[in-house]
Formats: sequence, C-alpha cells, structure tokens
Amino acid sequence: MSGERSNKIVNWFIAFSLAIAFAFFALILLPDQIKRTGKTYNQPKFTTKKLSSIVSFGNDQRDREIELSGSIARFVPEPLPTMPGNRYSDSLSAEGMENVAGGPGEAIDGHTYESLQARRDDLSSDEIKDGVLPPNNFPGNYSLSSVSHSKSSLAKNEPSALATNKSKKGYGWIYPPKELEADVAFWRDVYAKYDNNNVVLHHPVYLDIVYDVVDLSPIDRDRRLTDLEKEYKKEKLVEDRRDQVTSILRKLAKNPKSSSLSDHGWEIKKLFQGVTEQNKYLKAADEYGVRAQYGQKDKFISGLKYSGRYLGEIEDIYEEYGLPRELTRLIFVESMFNPKARSFVGASGLWQFMPNTGKLYLRINDIVDERNDPLTATRASAKLLRHNFNDLKTWPLAINAYNAGRGRLSQAVKRLGTRDIAKIVKNFKHSAYGFASRNFFMEFLAALEIVENVDNYFGQIQYDKPLRYEVVKSSYHLSLPNVAKLSGIPMDELLEYNAGFTAKVASGKQLVPIGFPIRVPEGKGDFFLAAAARAPKSRTGDIKHVVKKGESLNTIASMYGVDPDKLQKINKGIRRKPSRGQIIRIPFNR
Repeated sequence: MSGERSNKIVNWFIAFSLAIAFAFFALILLPDQIKRTGKTYNQPKFTTKKLSSIVSFGNDQRDREIELSGSIARFVPEPLPTMPGNRYSDSLSAEGMENVAGGPGEAIDGHTYESLQARRDDLSSDEIKDGVLPPNNFPGNYSLSSVSHSKSSLAKNEPSALATNKSKKGYGWIYPPKELEADVAFWRDVYAKYDNNNVVLHHPVYLDIVYDVVDLSPIDRDRRLTDLEKEYKKEKLVEDRRDQVTSILRKLAKNPKSSSLSDHGWEIKKLFQGVTEQNKYLKAADEYGVRAQYGQKDKFISGLKYSGRYLGEIEDIYEEYGLPRELTRLIFVESMFNPKARSFVGASGLWQFMPNTGKLYLRINDIVDERNDPLTATRASAKLLRHNFNDLKTWPLAINAYNAGRGRLSQAVKRLGTRDIAKIVKNFKHSAYGFASRNFFMEFLAALEIVENVDNYFGQIQYDKPLRYEVVKSSYHLSLPNVAKLSGIPMDELLEYNAGFTAKVASGKQLVPIGFPIRVPEGKGDFFLAAAARAPKSRTGDIKHVVKKGESLNTIASMYGVDPDKLQKINKGIRRKPSRGQIIRIPFNR
C-alpha cells in the first residue's frame, strides 16, 4: 500500500512539473521567440485605386486581407513578394536561386541578395565597398514613376491646318501640287476606298489609269477553304486578271479594229487618251508592267483607333522638337500605326527605321531594339526629319528623303537644278529612286488629308484611350518572363508597353540590367519590383558581357547605361574596340 502511494505522489509531481513548464513556455518564451523570428515590414501604403487593380497570383480568385492603412497582409495561395526597399525577412527562401540565366548579361558572382546577405558578417568592409555585397539599404534605391500619355489632336477633334486653311506661306507644302493631284487621289482611294479584299491593277507611272479592281471577298468568305487554299486562289485570281489586262494592252499596241475590242478593251483605251508618249500600250504592257496594289482601308481604320494610345505623346514630342504636327501623319504611310510592322528589307517599328539608319539615332543591341519602341523611335524620326529639312530646305524634299535618303534627294536637286518636288518626282531617274520612293510624298499627302478629315472618310472613330503606366527601375538584374510570372502581369501585356525589348529579353535568355527602365501597367509597379526581388533568377553584383563582332566599348557602355571611361578603368587593359569573344565586366554600381 505504501509503494502504491509513493508511485501516485511521483506521478502527480511529474504531471504538475510538466504543466508548470508548458505554462512558462506559452506565457514567456513563445512570445519572445515569435518576436525575434518575425520581421516588421516597413511597407509603403497603397491607395485604394491601386488595390483595385491587383491581379491574383494563380488561377483561382482568393480572399485577401487588407488592413485599413492599405498595406497588404496576405495573399493566398502564394505569399506576397517582399516589397522593394530595406524590407527583407529571414524566412525568404533561396530555393532555385542557383540557376543563373546564361549568355550575355549573366551575373558573374551568381549570387542572390539573400545568399549574399547571409554572408555579410563574413565579408570585410572592403569587399562590401567594392560591390561584392550591396549596402544595407539595398535594394532601396529602386525607382517608380507614373506616366500618362496626352490625348491626341484627333481624339480631341482639334482643327488641323487643312481645316483652318492656314496661309500657304507656312503650310503650302501640305497642299498637293497640281501635277501630283491625280497621284494623291490614287493613294487616297487606296487608303479610304479599297480594303484588303480589293486589289487595284494600275499603271505604275500614270496612277490615274486604273485597269481593274479585283474583288477577293467571295474567296475570303468561302468557309470550305483553308487559309492556305484561300491565299492560293486569291493569288491566282489576281494573276489571271493581270494577264487579261496585259493581253488587252498588247492587242491595243497593234491598233486593232474597233469592232474587235471587248468592253474592257474600250475602257482601257479611253484611259490612255491623255497619254502622248510613243508606244504607250506596249510600254504599259512590257516595260512598266501592270502593278497590283492591295487596298488599305481596314488597316487605316485600325491604325487610327490604335493611334489613341500614342499619338498625343508623339505630337508633344514633335512640338518639343519644333516640328509641324502634320508630320506625325507619316506613321500611317510607314506602318499604319502597327508597332509590330516589319518589312521584308529589314525596316522595323512604327517609323520603319532600317538598321543602318536606326543605329545613327537609336540603340540596337541584345537588350533593346529601340526602333520598335514607339516613343524612342519618335524622337529619332524627329531628329532625322529635322536633319533632312536643314539640308534640303523644304518639307516635301525632307519627307521624300525619309524614304529615299537625304543623299539621293540632294543628288536629284543638283542634277535637275530645282527643289520643286513635282519636277523631281516626275523627272528624276535613278535605279534607287523607284516606285516606293517616287510615290512617298504623295502617299503622305493622301494620308494627311484623310487623317485631318477622318469623319468625312470613315465616320466617327472610337480611338483607344491614351496609355497610362508606371516606369520602374529595379535594383536587380532580372529575367523578364520570370518576374512577369511572379508579379501576375501577363507577358504579352508587358511586351506591349516595352516593345523595344529584344526576343532574347522576352525569352529570358538575356537579363535586364540593374536600373534599366521598364514600363508596367498602372498600379502594378510595386508588385513588379517586389517580384524582381523574389524571382529565382534575379541577381545583384557585377555582370559579364561577351563582346560580339562590331561592338565597341561605347556601344557596350550604352547598352548597360555605364560611362565608357569607367568601363575601361574597371576592365584594365581593354581597348576601345575590344576583340570578339572578350569578356567585359559590367559594374553593378553604375
């Protein structure tokens, strides 16, 4: 009995001791442990407007807890990325951070912020100073700014120079010379009368001679045909009709009896009544040929709608450069306001810069092709037009030179002894001054008239709203698709705002360097920067660049936004024109 009592006392004592220990841990040690392991995030306050534009991370819509201050407390299922600035938690995972994006722009040290931060206590102050590890407040030196594009004069329905009939002393160049009126009328029909299902067969010299208009819409509406079959049938129909016209012209060249002509033959013969050159029919058939021109009405209307996003800002840029607003209408001739326009000869972007001309004004490298950035390319186009005008002295010649080149127009002026655009268009002969160059100014005048009187041609146009976005500069070298995915911003939307980025950047093969300006949808800048800080491939520290053929220290410095002298100082022994394959260190601290 005594033994049983002793066991009960021991068991009671053990249970009592465990209860006391648990209470001590719960009331004293646990709160202190939580306090030490948790971080207080110094998050910026978000406005209600920005919260309304947040997209969820993942496919399912989840509940969000939002404090009254506007700071975000929780995202489900994926936690909100740490906001930029000096706001990092010890609990951030470095899992998957070891895979550095290869190729040019690869981080030399291959370290993330978190892995370096863990080593801070082991590094000397000199190592920190030399950029092995960023300062304590990194990446607090990011930046974010909001941008709102202006509303265009078209969207605001402002009167144009044509509408107000300004004095011809300053604006005479916007009115077609009498000798070019028929040519301008032809292009006006191409832009405003015929769409992509209409092919105009015409004389390439006398544009008022239109032999036929081929209607392709029945083929296009045939649901039994595949797209490839439709294209084949369209091409065959156009060629058959072209052959018919050529056959009629050759017959007319033989001066046949009137009774032997078909109705179409009679119509074509009447078209040539005003043409006085010898062998006009035979030349039309064999020397000049029958040219086929697709209508562009549908593209013009689409371009006008899309112009609402950028045209106001483009007009502001031209005003800044002291250029007439009317010159901005050149975009409709060059690309129909399609930012993805690419020509078979290599021209690119809204302003259709060729690579060699583009390199005079723009950066074209592994990170950006600024020909495709609407705003940067607009500044380049303004500089080019101003240079053309300063050399050629008239706007018609400056405009024509935008296509044919300043040197070619200077040659025409010298050879013909005139600056009259009509005389040059009609009389200057050169193998490099072909159909496109000869007609460029007339196309511009036709587009200008349509744009400035758009309601008369197309009725009411619903213009896209001017763009609004935020420009961010991250404190990381980042993989764009990697950050886009983590931030919840669709990649195609990101590329819409950043059309200048190359395919290498879009695929993630090329990192975007620290401090490079990136446009993101309005209200998403903070989230993009936060994602950049957490994305698996984001890197700090210096990066390396492998020199490619034709690159110089200046072009490499421009690519990364670094002073070339500083680049040469850091890379001791490097020449201004380094050898292909050399590795150049790009400093993290710009």
